[in-house]
Amino acid sequence: MKVIDCHVHCFPDDLAERAVARLTSAYQVVPSFDGTIGGAIRQMESAGIERSVVLPVATKPSQVKSINDWIMGIKDERIIPFGAIHPYLSDVKAEISRIARMGIKGVKLHPNWQGYKPQDTEVFPMYEAIMEYGLIAYFHGGDELEPWPTEIVSTPEAYADIRRRFPEMKMVIAHMGGYLMWDDVRRYLLGADVYFDMSACFPDKLSDEEYLRMMREHGIEKILYASDSPCSHPVPQMERLLRLPLTESERRLIFWGNAAHLLGLRQE
Repeated sequence: MKVIDCHVHCFPDDLAERAVARLTSAYQVVPSFDGTIGGAIRQMESAGIERSVVLPVATKPSQVKSINDWIMGIKDERIIPFGAIHPYLSDVKAEISRIARMGIKGVKLHPNWQGYKPQDTEVFPMYEAIMEYGLIAYFHGGDELEPWPTEIVSTPEAYADIRRRFPEMKMVIAHMGGYLMWDDVRRYLLGADVYFDMSACFPDKLSDEEYLRMMREHGIEKILYASDSPCSHPVPQMERLLRLPLTESERRLIFWGNAAHLLGLRQE
């Protein structure tokens, strides 16, 4: 069964060690690989993953262009790079245009880390540009793995508001719509025209029964396999999917078909 991992974080080789240390320290996890593109590919080969979507996060506007210069240089067909963007970048539309011209399919947004409320009108020009250029907006959803020092702004209610205001924008919300906020996911997002990735939905936080119920109620065709590595290893999530009482066709959609459709890849 072919697999696309829709949620992987990588960094330039000279920054990877420090970046992974910061990331895993913040989340109190053991990294699954070293954060480099080479390390991601070795992990993919070991886990039997054909493609990985690499999602860079710019925590400051000043980081955006250098991150995108690096991401645009990745030429391995096994890696599907997304762009970095920050809503407070002065020339946000121009950078989104540059991302689109380079054939990059989407951008990663992490409101908790980037310090903005997703539904604030001041960031709407970014959404308008994302929609204009046909990119995918890939959002962090919900709480954090460790206690967060400021307000959690990546909420299901906020994303439901964005969905209403920008109905044509292609949206993915990580962590089944909102890590540890699944009651609000059910209230505001379940069944909406957005994709959920399934990363960080650990069995001790979301039971198999509730996990499967949410998938089916939201729509299997809108669920994406994702690991969030190096913060989480891809294999346990794959094994969980294989033991859940899903049909073979449902597994194929989650592991490959849904992402292939969203990303414009060949169906197999």
